[in-house]
Parts: sequence; structure tokens; C-alpha cells
Amino acid sequence: MLVIGDVTCLHCGFVRGRWVGPKGAPLTAAGLRNQATPAAAAATDELLRCVRCAGPVFLDDASAVGSSYRLRRIRRLREQLAAMDAESGRAA
Repeated sequence: MLVIGDVTCLHCGFVRGRWVGPKGAPLTAAGLRNQATPAAAAATDELLRCVRCAGPVFLDDASAVGSSYRLRRIRRLREQLAAMDAESGRAA
């Protein structure tokens, strides 16, 4: 199961960005999305730290994410429905 949440500093409260990854996985730069600051020179498998005070970070407001397969399927079905609606609008 994938989770998404805000990467927040435990010391100063700075929100570094959004993180997406497997439940229970360590917070690494590879899962960081929507960075609040430019990309650091850190390796993608390195654990995240606060860019302001170098303090530890935690995943705040974590919530489950639907699987990417289901999201692609829903998007494809919506496209098919829109195409069917467009065809029926042309015929009328």
C-alpha cells in the first residue's frame, strides 16, 4: 500500500514537501514530490533531513493512496465514456 504525506521537521516544523512511498519505508529523497526547496545534492537513497536545521523529519498527515493500476483504469474508463458521449452528441 502506498502512503502520501507532508515531510515535516521534528525540531523547527518546516514542511519540506510531499512524500509518496510504500507504507513503513524510510523517508528518502526518491519519494519526495513537490519539493519546497530546490533539489539538494543528496543521493536518492539517503534519508531525508530538514534543510533549515538538519533535524529529523517525520511524515505528517499520512494517508493511503489508491493503487496506480486502479487510477489508470478509472482514467481510461472516463476517457471511454467521454468518447461515447461525444459520438452520441454528433449523431443527434
